[in-house]
Amino acid sequence: MSSFAGRMKEYPNMSLDRFDRENLHARAYFLSHCHKDHMKGLKGPLLKRKLKFSLTVKLYCSFVTKELLLSNPKYAFWEDHIVALELESPTLITLIDEASGEREELVVTLLPAGHCPGSVMFLVEGAQGTVLYTGDFRLAKGDASRIELLHSGSRVKDIKSVYLDSTFYDPRFYQIPSRETCLHAIRGLVQDWVSRSVYHTVWLNCKAAYGYEYLFTNLGDEFHTQIHVKSLDMFKKMPEILSHVTTDRATQIHACRHPKDEEFVPASRLPCGSSASDGTPLSIISIKPSTMWFGERTQRTKVIVRTGASSYRACFSFHSSYSEIKDFLSYLQPINIYPSVIPIGRTHADVTELLKSMCRDVSSSAVIYRPLGTLKRTRPEQHTHDVDCADWLFEGADLAPVRKRVMMQEATPTTLPNRPDEPLPLTHIPLITGDYMDCTESNDDDEEERDLEEEERGGERDEGSVSNSGTPPRWEEFFTTEILTESQTSQPHSCSHTSPSHSTLTGSQTPELFVDDSAKLPSPSIPLSAGRGLSQAESMLIQSEDRCQGDALTNLDAGGEESGSHTHQSEPTESQVSSDFDIPSTPDSHTPGPDDLSDLYRRLAAGEEVITRTGTETHTHTAVQIQGPVHS
Repeated sequence: MSSFAGRMKEYPNMSLDRFDRENLHARAYFLSHCHKDHMKGLKGPLLKRKLKFSLTVKLYCSFVTKELLLSNPKYAFWEDHIVALELESPTLITLIDEASGEREELVVTLLPAGHCPGSVMFLVEGAQGTVLYTGDFRLAKGDASRIELLHSGSRVKDIKSVYLDSTFYDPRFYQIPSRETCLHAIRGLVQDWVSRSVYHTVWLNCKAAYGYEYLFTNLGDEFHTQIHVKSLDMFKKMPEILSHVTTDRATQIHACRHPKDEEFVPASRLPCGSSASDGTPLSIISIKPSTMWFGERTQRTKVIVRTGASSYRACFSFHSSYSEIKDFLSYLQPINIYPSVIPIGRTHADVTELLKSMCRDVSSSAVIYRPLGTLKRTRPEQHTHDVDCADWLFEGADLAPVRKRVMMQEATPTTLPNRPDEPLPLTHIPLITGDYMDCTESNDDDEEERDLEEEERGGERDEGSVSNSGTPPRWEEFFTTEILTESQTSQPHSCSHTSPSHSTLTGSQTPELFVDDSAKLPSPSIPLSAGRGLSQAESMLIQSEDRCQGDALTNLDAGGEESGSHTHQSEPTESQVSSDFDIPSTPDSHTPGPDDLSDLYRRLAAGEEVITRTGTETHTHTAVQIQGPVHS
């Protein structure tokens, strides 16, 4: 009994063997064969109303299935909407949404299923891959290799999914006799019985309306007789079967059926009567083809088993056995397998677990491309650069290599991993508090939310984080004037609270990463051109810092006379106010006046020697640098 809901995951706009519920919205319908469990909703009023107002919805099936369906007056309204497709002939079918006009093109091929007259499998090829819907099928071992359209040239087609008839996918039905084996056993029993007299009759107690035609045709040929059936309407368009059946009850082999309310009657009673035309009682045996009954046996049995005084069971199956299904799947090797029938005594989970071993392992046979995830930090500006290593597949995103971060802590470079799908090891740097994840795939919801928040903030970083660029830093962007940072590091703590740091004013975090507070950096001499190009705010900052610096130097040399330094700071001289250059004060000296400076410039311009005095020593220089008071 089919439990297939009608929709395939790959192509949800088509419905197969189910015509009710959500399938009412399908753009096309497909019928694999005419058994009741595959025709649910096919004559429903809602579907009939849909067909009345639709111009594009069609039902696709085989020619035999079409004739069998239309032979029943209940399905006559389908006549203008049925399209019969040739067997093993790929056909382009366009699924059209009548509301929006959207179109989807599929190539559908009908393959023989071997289940009953007209039964087919549907091979569907489209944008979502190749999919096989088996319907109900019975294929012997090796039959799949003989179906040409399951192949592309000399190889088997790459089938993504199989929607499988799993009726007997249960180890209890590991081996089911072939139809030929069953036919041979039934033929022997019939031969032994009908040869006794013309009043010895065999009744084939067939449950389904279709599917046993294989027995009818072969037994008719063997005994040169016709099989009695109740009606010929279903066979009128099938001449190969019609010639083997009859409504004349004067035959020794019957396949007529009891009415539904008389199904459970003694096997010695024929549905059409238990006596011959001349009134002679008939000697009747019944043979009931079945499979489930044999699957419930705990011991090995023969193909035909006697169950009563005049009744027999014959192991005859419309569906493939467990071993035949395994042979079929191992040949096709699909990626996904979905069971459409649940065996008796099993659950859907049981069958799914059994089928897992038959699915192809795509990781071992093909390269699967997965998304690389998102970086832990986004950048407002990304500078692309050439990368020779194939491990970096982030389409030009600049990542900080491990070597760069190791170099910052003066350690040996870390060897890169061999496989790009493994996360790179994080190197611990005490000064860096940024949250990094190098080349790893991230699927965590919390991490994705953090990434989205950072993107909304425009790529802002936390204080103290390091740029993630792989290119060398451009120091001119961070150190516009080297004087400020170096003067900051050399000033005493008493002045640190009066002037803000350069990084605070400019917004740069880099100087704090490289300056060691414990190091005592000397105050370098200032070239004459060092102060050029400074803004007004920077000039004022220099003046404030120089005042503190002058106080510190005075306190060190004069023994801590703070009052004099504060007086000197409150009345800056003209040279100290100048924004062009600043000259630090020297202990035991006075600031050169305009006349002294004019005389100094004249001597320098004339190339004369300049005598400078530092402490008690006297030196002769020709350099343009003032270290102390100048005397002519």
